[in-house]
Amino acid sequence: MSTTKRYLSNHVLFAIAFLFVINGAALLAQDPADKLPEGVYRPGHGVTAPKATYAPQPEYTDKARKQKINGTVVLTMVVTEEGKVRDIKVTKSLDRGLDKQAIAAVSTWKFEPGTKDGKPVAIQLPVEVDFRLY
Repeated sequence: MSTTKRYLSNHVLFAIAFLFVINGAALLAQDPADKLPEGVYRPGHGVTAPKATYAPQPEYTDKARKQKINGTVVLTMVVTEEGKVRDIKVTKSLDRGLDKQAIAAVSTWKFEPGTKDGKPVAIQLPVEVDFRLY
């Protein structure tokens, strides 16, 4: 891996962690009526959040690049006890094609799983995927 790619990869992981810390509380402030599936937790109250170990950025679609679309797709996902991603849902759309690209990229992400009482558990959390043309 080149130095530039390694830097960008580390930068992306840091940005994801930073966005979760800064925006996670607001994004997690969901209606208490929102029921979680059995055995799935949200971070907080003794439940630790998963940590991203592999998080490649999604690719722009040609259409979005030509239209110069910039913005953020917000997804909700579950990180399993094994650190894999499942149950990805778009909670804030940007563009249909970019939404699909965000889902495709996030589905490949890997995590150190979150824990409850020191044991790995499935965690539901939001994630922001930024699309920026520079």
